Amino acid sequence: MIIKNYYFKMEVLKKALLISTIFLCFQFDVIAQTTIGTQKATIGTRNLTFFVNRVKVKGTATFRNGQATAKQVNDEIERLSALGGGVIKFLSGTYTIGQIHLKSNIRIEVASNVTFKIDRSNGNSTLFNLGRITNKNQEQIFNIEIVGASDNPNSWFTIDLGNFNPLADATPFKVGYVKNFALSRFIIKDNYTLNPSVFLVADSRYLGKIDGRQTYDLETFGRIPMQGVIKNAKATKIGTGYALVQPFSGKRIYMENLKGNQGITVRLEPGSGKAKDDLNLTKSKKMGSIDDIYIKNISNELGFAALFIKPHAKICNNIYATGLSAKNSLSTVYIASASLTPLSRRGKFINTKFENISFTQTIENKVSGGTNPLKVENYPADSGLEGLRFMTELHRTKLVRVRNSMSPKPGAVSLVAKDAGGQRYKTHPIAPVIFTAKHSATSIGTTLGRYNVDLPSNSQIKVLGGVYTGAKVVYRNEAKVIINGTADTDYILK
Repeated sequence: MIIKNYYFKMEVLKKALLISTIFLCFQFDVIAQTTIGTQKATIGTRNLTFFVNRVKVKGTATFRNGQATAKQVNDEIERLSALGGGVIKFLSGTYTIGQIHLKSNIRIEVASNVTFKIDRSNGNSTLFNLGRITNKNQEQIFNIEIVGASDNPNSWFTIDLGNFNPLADATPFKVGYVKNFALSRFIIKDNYTLNPSVFLVADSRYLGKIDGRQTYDLETFGRIPMQGVIKNAKATKIGTGYALVQPFSGKRIYMENLKGNQGITVRLEPGSGKAKDDLNLTKSKKMGSIDDIYIKNISNELGFAALFIKPHAKICNNIYATGLSAKNSLSTVYIASASLTPLSRRGKFINTKFENISFTQTIENKVSGGTNPLKVENYPADSGLEGLRFMTELHRTKLVRVRNSMSPKPGAVSLVAKDAGGQRYKTHPIAPVIFTAKHSATSIGTTLGRYNVDLPSNSQIKVLGGVYTGAKVVYRNEAKVIINGTADTDYILK
């Protein structure tokens, strides 16, 4: 009886160990396979695939308790990529870490309660680098994913830019010559830094300074991000002229469930548009352009816009966005005209459609007596100089009255409160849609650089309660000279 009982207990123990082993393997497999999976969407008549999980897990590496250096992580990425693919896991902790260079067939899985800070040693300002090297041509990399392990927004991982001063360069995600990539489930705690948090750029080769300016090989601007997803993310304290996500260049990019506090949430703008912007000096208006873009559920609060577009010299094609909202921001959608000279350089957006636009203003526009507009006005929204041309008549006349009461008279714009970064301005919400790429509701205009976008009818653009009572769409011909309120023809016809 004792022997039988012994063998019975041993069999039970073996089965328990087997079940436990299977369970552990199952758990590991689940963790190792954290991915957003295949992402598809239709733009116009085209059903496109934006991302497919192709990472084969040949090995893993795990970092714990905030203990990791960039070298350690990059060494593991090299090892796993050479094996044919693998997963890097960051478990809970705060990691101050330098630039991480992704290689093909790598997924980075980040647990809840993880915070990354960028190690700024030797002037570094980037955290994750996907295929961007400035001094030589990098091989295109494939099949990259960086994903938070939890789908709960309260448990997304954080990138904290608190160790950067306002107007310092900072790029949490630099995305270059990569195909089939996904970035998801993260929070950016910005501090009004320069550069977008997710910056999609061509892997253009840097030639050094020529005639005092930084110069790139114009033939390398076709090396752009392709087939990518940016999904489930938010950012706070975004600089007015910058964004949570901005493609300088990109083809077949999917963006969904993105939230911005201040600044811009998604900015479709190829290059800076400056006179010597190399991206916009290429011979072809299609090289390095922005094409096949799907955008869904994008919001902004107390900022510039949920979605901003401006083509500069590029022809940007096949863009669709839906579920665009803003609260106490300048606008929900800002559609800007190309303004480069000579006029022949100007590009446009074509085959572009925006749907389901909503706008809410709950902070009332306050205009009262006194001589200091910084104290008596209420400016919740971010704006560039262009936005000030569309301020309400009530605000315009108040600003001029204050200016005229001062001796010597300052420039009127100098009396407008600056934004948190100190580069641009604060003003009141203007309209759900600011459409400066179109002359008026009935005319695109004859000036090159103007273009049309398919928008909902005025009745379909929603103003969701609050205090806003203005027009649904503001057009270029409504711009005014601040000092006298006349039509700003120099700007309108520019």
